[in-house]
Amino acid sequence: MIFEPEHWEKPSPSEMLDFMDRPKTPGKPSGSMLVFRKQLSPLSVYKYLGARFGQPYGFQTMAKKPHDSDNLFHWDYLLKAGDAWLHIQGGNRDVHVAIFGKSMSSKNWVKFARALKGDFGRCGCGMASVGATLEKWSIVSNRFALIADTCAGFHEVLTDEQDPPDFTPGKRRSAAGIKRYNRHVEKIGKRADRVFSASLSLDLITPVLAEAFINLVIFMGRKDELKRNPRQYDHYIRQPIDTRVFDLHLKCNYFIAGVDPDCDEYKAFKRVMDRRNHNLHGNIDPGKDAIETVYFDKFTPLYERGADPILELFRNKEAVFDVAGVLARYHDVHTFLRYVLSLLEEKPRAEIELMMEESTFGYDISHERAGRLFPSHEVMMVMPLKYDDELNIDWR
Repeated sequence: MIFEPEHWEKPSPSEMLDFMDRPKTPGKPSGSMLVFRKQLSPLSVYKYLGARFGQPYGFQTMAKKPHDSDNLFHWDYLLKAGDAWLHIQGGNRDVHVAIFGKSMSSKNWVKFARALKGDFGRCGCGMASVGATLEKWSIVSNRFALIADTCAGFHEVLTDEQDPPDFTPGKRRSAAGIKRYNRHVEKIGKRADRVFSASLSLDLITPVLAEAFINLVIFMGRKDELKRNPRQYDHYIRQPIDTRVFDLHLKCNYFIAGVDPDCDEYKAFKRVMDRRNHNLHGNIDPGKDAIETVYFDKFTPLYERGADPILELFRNKEAVFDVAGVLARYHDVHTFLRYVLSLLEEKPRAEIELMMEESTFGYDISHERAGRLFPSHEVMMVMPLKYDDELNIDWR
């Protein structure tokens, strides 16, 4: 009856215990197992089994963490198929099917999958009823968390390279001295490449991080009128950043006070945001961007002070990198983020802080609510198992 799912039966509790204690029959195959990650949908199999046999009742289901999605297996069913037994369990993205009492060939697995999917039609109404009880969540990319992770990487580079290198030329009156000088120049050059990329990137992305944070707070806390009116919500999040900031307590729930325009946290934040357009458009200001002065007598350059030409080139780049300034602006934005969070009630503040750390989060469109669906780590079982999409067989 393995290939006749309509005849599968739910065992009684005593039969399940007997299955665990069953003796091995000499000469009889112990069974086979296959993991389906292509031919069978976890959702469809779950709805089918739920329609046929009710809520999951297997041993894995009883052993899993209650009220938590952090499990290796989330549901399972133990079924009788004549003299054979079936154990079907659901992982994160696959379905494990173990058949006890029969050795399954690749063709047998094709026959099994066809029979099971063929019985979906017979149980369509029941499967639809089970489906109607399920919550539908969209997995949404959290732009703030992705941007924050990128910024953290650049911040780590700049923190490690915060101390400027030694630009002293050193003696080069011997072959060994020349080699030391060349190694020194090469080391400073590699550092310059790292620091330039990190400082430019962090300075450009820091204002984007601030804006992404404000939009995340708006999304999480927006009042019902913004939820009911998508056009009004869209209009609000497209307003200038200062307008959005000062209207947070008016447009969003959970604020115990509005942002104070005269506080130091906002003033530092505003300086960062005001500087954004200058950076984004690559504007040049000779007064602000000058790093050195040189005089010319026709085509003859005359510097005010002497130096090693190559090392001085890298010293001048340090002024362009402005590592201290980049880090200060990045820290100012984080200080402002903490200030805004301090204006929120304790429970919603904790929820937003949790969401700030997640690269993805769930959103229930029907109930207009966001939530954390999975733990921050991904778990799978790495064992020498057979998978349906690795079998050399035609599944049609």
